[in-house]
Amino acid sequence: MKSNAPKFTPEQHADVYTDACSRFSERISELSVEDSLIQIQSCPDWNIHGLLSHVTGLCVAISQGDAPPADTQNWVDQQVISRKSQTSAQVVAEWNESLSNFCAIARSDMRLAMPLTYDLLVHEFDLHHALKTPPILENADALILAMNVAALILDGDISQADVGSLLLVANELEWQCGSGDVIATLDLSGSANPVFEMIRLTGSRRSQNQLLAYPWQGDIERIFPLLSHMELPLHDIVE
Repeated sequence: MKSNAPKFTPEQHADVYTDACSRFSERISELSVEDSLIQIQSCPDWNIHGLLSHVTGLCVAISQGDAPPADTQNWVDQQVISRKSQTSAQVVAEWNESLSNFCAIARSDMRLAMPLTYDLLVHEFDLHHALKTPPILENADALILAMNVAALILDGDISQADVGSLLLVANELEWQCGSGDVIATLDLSGSANPVFEMIRLTGSRRSQNQLLAYPWQGDIERIFPLLSHMELPLHDIVE
């Protein structure tokens, strides 16, 4: 992947993760039991308690040296299922107890720091969407950090397909994903927060209709099937 975006160290990833954990935990502490049952539109199998259990489960597992096995989906599912009977307060306490060990490991291994920090930021946005509250967008570095990871994931998919490359533009920042000549471009510089929007559209947080409505240029037909790792939401996600 080619990009002129700032790069971040494992220590910076761990710091961003810690800050996001604090915000997420604080928001959860303000919710009622009924609120915790609100469904997550982008992850329809989970409610807010399930989302909390997921991010907690990843942190706890890594802090205990439990790396993802070959059957990653079952590993993730069990982390949510095993916490279903716990209160949200209990899950938050477990998360906070594992945080220091997790961050120590993340600071020494970029392969863990990058995807889990990205995952937490994405799910923090999911939480705010479920609660119909504005996402926290003040930390520009955290957004760029998340987009760097999203672009790396997309770069792998497009490179493997060997169709050329996609250029993503957000004001002065660019990410070229794939290999070879640029065959399609998406420039969101005119939007209110282009980096946030890039994170969401590359993370399966926009419906097919929303994706098609972006100002694409070039051969989008070859790129479009490679944009999403997950099933797209049936209905528009507006944030």
